[in-house]
Amino acid sequence: MRVFYFSPESGVYQGEGFLDERDLERVEALTPIAPPRYAKGEVPVFNATTQSWMLLKVPQKPHLSQ
Repeated sequence: MRVFYFSPESGVYQGEGFLDERDLERVEALTPIAPPRYAKGEVPVFNATTQSWMLLKVPQKPHLSQ
């Protein structure tokens, strides 16, 4: 089964992999729910309580002029 990993502390998407269904209960911080598509400057974050993903904007650093 395809699974999607997230940080247990922040919920930030960490990647994907494959796992036997019977092993799902033994591994923390993963879900079979795919994250939404995201663009540059966005990051998927999983909410374990609601079992859903949301997209957060990543703050951009301003470019310094010289």
